[in-house]
Amino acid sequence: MKTMSIRKIPMTHTIIYVFFTITATLVLLNRYTSLYINNSIVHFTLLFIAAASFIVIAGHFFGKLKTNKSITVIFLMVGVLCFLKSFLTWGGDWKTQTVAYRDPHNPRRTIEYQIRGDRFSFGYKKRVVNRLKIVPFVDWTTDIDTSALDTPKWERVNENINEMGFKGQ
Repeated sequence: MKTMSIRKIPMTHTIIYVFFTITATLVLLNRYTSLYINNSIVHFTLLFIAAASFIVIAGHFFGKLKTNKSITVIFLMVGVLCFLKSFLTWGGDWKTQTVAYRDPHNPRRTIEYQIRGDRFSFGYKKRVVNRLKIVPFVDWTTDIDTSALDTPKWERVNENINEMGFKGQ
């Protein structure tokens, strides 16, 4: 009678699987939910780690990546492709101009007027959002109509932030 043996996965592969799972989940949540990574460098880094770890996992699975030189070349190619993708599709980060309301019970929750400068068109996009700061570079943002706002839940602050650095504000 034959016994089945469980194939052990090396620790480096496990770390790569964990990196891929975490970074791919964050990138997908940023793309398809109200989760917003509010720093372009953090977003680029997560995208790079997710893409590079996926290719390394696929390379190990198919037995094609056997040397450190081949992994280095893959990392360089993925880095260049991620940079090009980020440069050509990134519209800019949303920057807070004014904090209109603040939740008196949760100071990390605000209603803000934000502006984003578009890279390949002239002008700015504007939005008013309910922003919950989760961690330093991650927010949960939802569009909100301030005319239908339940004002007893909010404290009006009209705090001028001017993250875009416009003169005269």
